[in-house]
Amino acid sequence: MADDGEEQLEFDFGKKKKKSKDKKEKTEGEDGEVTLVSTEWEKGEAYSYDDLLSRLYQIIEDKNPLLGTTKKYIMKPPQVVRVGSKKVGWVNFTEICNLMKRPVDHVINFVLAEFGTEGSTTSDGQLTLKGAYKEKHVESLLRKYIREFVTCEMCKSANTNLDKDSSTRLWSVNCQNCGASRTASSIKTGYHAVTRADRRAAKQKL
Repeated sequence: MADDGEEQLEFDFGKKKKKSKDKKEKTEGEDGEVTLVSTEWEKGEAYSYDDLLSRLYQIIEDKNPLLGTTKKYIMKPPQVVRVGSKKVGWVNFTEICNLMKRPVDHVINFVLAEFGTEGSTTSDGQLTLKGAYKEKHVESLLRKYIREFVTCEMCKSANTNLDKDSSTRLWSVNCQNCGASRTASSIKTGYHAVTRADRRAAKQKL
């Protein structure tokens, strides 16, 4: 009896397997012809970190054309001429201030503080400085002003505004491209040699 049970068990197991197989074949016949394709996994092209980073930047630029794009900032070189024996004139001073979109008074305060000298503007927009300054000195100073009060630190764009907070009296540089904002450094007075006129003015205050 035990042998018959084992044979019956094997017979039943085989019958169920065959029935399942027939059902599968029938289902495939109803659905139509099925073609089985065996494929092997193949390793694709390996990308380096720089390639992936470049691809990411490219996607960002394609979806946001104005983001991260910097326009070349072209500034006219300062024109400096001699005015007498002890003064120089910055001829295109007002024109450069307008190109930078910065207040003339703010630029004057920066120039006088950095040079540690005295100066004033004329009716034709020229800035007269006391001292023997050359164009290379003025150009170096102009680059410093653009770096501190014009250029955006985030996207390096020059499309910025310089606004003054009425409550704190601090200047802030606001970028029109990326929306970044930062507080501009305060203008620090540089070395100023005490002249005879300064001593005379100090005596008059006593």
